Amino acid sequence: MRHLNRRTATLSAVAGLLTTAALLPAHPAAAADPVRLSGYDVVAAPGAMPRFYPLVESGTLAWDRLVITVGTQPMTDPEGAGAGFPKGYVPNPYYCAQPAGYTGVFVCDGPVNQQPDVKIPHDATDTTLHWGFARLPRGGDLAEAVKEARSAGSLPADAGRGTGKVTVKSRAHALLNTVGFDLPAVPEGGKVRQQLRVHANDAGRLTLRISDIEGQLSANTPPLRIGGVTTTSGAVCEVRLATLPDYLPNIACELKEGDHVIGYELTSSPGRYAQKLQAFTRYDIYDLGFWDESDVKHVSAPFAAQGRTVRPFHGLHARDAAGKLWEYTSSRRAAAPFGPRVAMGTGWGTYSTVTSLSPYTQGPFTWDGVGPTAATRGLGDVVGRDKSGVLWYYDRRTGVRGGTYATRVRVGAGWNAYDRIVGAGDLNGDKLMDLVARDKAGVLWFYAGTGSQTTANRFKARVRVGGGWGAFDRLAGGTDLTGDGRADLLARDKAGVLWTYPGTGRATAPFGKPVRVGGGWGAYDQLVVTGDVTDDGKADFVARDRSGVLWLYQGTSSSRQRIGSGWNTYDLLF
Repeated sequence: MRHLNRRTATLSAVAGLLTTAALLPAHPAAAADPVRLSGYDVVAAPGAMPRFYPLVESGTLAWDRLVITVGTQPMTDPEGAGAGFPKGYVPNPYYCAQPAGYTGVFVCDGPVNQQPDVKIPHDATDTTLHWGFARLPRGGDLAEAVKEARSAGSLPADAGRGTGKVTVKSRAHALLNTVGFDLPAVPEGGKVRQQLRVHANDAGRLTLRISDIEGQLSANTPPLRIGGVTTTSGAVCEVRLATLPDYLPNIACELKEGDHVIGYELTSSPGRYAQKLQAFTRYDIYDLGFWDESDVKHVSAPFAAQGRTVRPFHGLHARDAAGKLWEYTSSRRAAAPFGPRVAMGTGWGTYSTVTSLSPYTQGPFTWDGVGPTAATRGLGDVVGRDKSGVLWYYDRRTGVRGGTYATRVRVGAGWNAYDRIVGAGDLNGDKLMDLVARDKAGVLWFYAGTGSQTTANRFKARVRVGGGWGAFDRLAGGTDLTGDGRADLLARDKAGVLWTYPGTGRATAPFGKPVRVGGGWGAYDQLVVTGDVTDDGKADFVARDRSGVLWLYQGTSSSRQRIGSGWNTYDLLF
């Protein structure tokens, strides 16, 4: 059985051929040590570049040359039956000479950096290349040395001549090695045994990596652990990385030809969040591969690691007096609901009003340059009205790692007609985020989101909700507060009484009859619906009192929790 690190050793000692021989100091043997050379056999992939040069076991070739002969038949015929390369193979002599009148013959001076090699075509079929070598002393007979190299396989063993072999296995051949998956779900706080069913048409090296599926909501959660590996006869496996998911192999195996079952145990911790995972395997039958392409790759169907449902991250925006925007992402813990702030950019002081269309949300997106879709339009998108009355739209997700907002889009002018502009969430049930605005006569207007990604037409024509809204000095909305799945609106009247306007899901009459939450809310100068920052499945909101203390209200509860002081450094929370 080959050791699990065999491939690394092979590539270090051979694939270079033998780059190590070119880079390491000379063999410490004395100058008088006899020259001892040896050939070797490798299995090569289409696209690889095997070299034909013996290992120098001892001595030095500084004053000798080597004759290398290559062909498609064993090196047993001094006349060179099968000499040369198959069609499509491109030899690279490097500094070796190719003497006239010979096919598949190279004459190389002693230094190993003169090794010839060949580029195997990517569409190569199963082929075997045989090569021989013999020393050619200075002034020696070339023809005799060529015959000696071509018949080295049938001559008595000698330290100065020998043979090697390159076995080319085609892509079709490699694909005869298959992997099947038996992957039951991992119970929260428990264990499960999974297994791989491997048909090893060839001896090779198998790696298993288990990773989470992109595009799902994520949360910090204890890792799964892998262990308890079992194998059938002819397989040796070791755990490389005991925790997952990750982007490194968890298990590596060396397999002999035949059918194998490789089992392992996944262990979960109590309190984990649920994840969807996939198993990725690579099977390598080659000593000389071609980058990432030669391994045979298999991917399982998704399987579940069970646990608590991952709810979206929500959070809070804050603008300081210098116009710098900050973001506080939820920690999912009620005792300390926000993590450290993160700078989102400068220049936001140009706006007289800024609001999120909904609480910003960790949606099902990736970092692979994929921008927002219509389905995620508005989730945390921001609009700002500048001092001239122009409304600007900011897409939250740029699809670029480390990005904040995409370049703003001009919605239109004339928004100075409103003294309140508030993100309202999805009021009409079309999964797009909407806006409400109150004019100076106290009339509330509804602007439905369009989901447009390519034009400035981000909202439909306004719809009149109704008059009498001048009675309120604070409006806050963007998500469902009552648990019925429809976005609601909070309104505080000038007497300090807070009201909930439940959403109806209808654009023509988006709010139902108001419900009184309670009095005493005049103590606050900022009121923001944040979404669920405590991970209990219910939307929360925060209020800042006039001394700068921020308070958390879970759901529509009248019981508040102190978050902390110093929040009066900001002139706007949203």
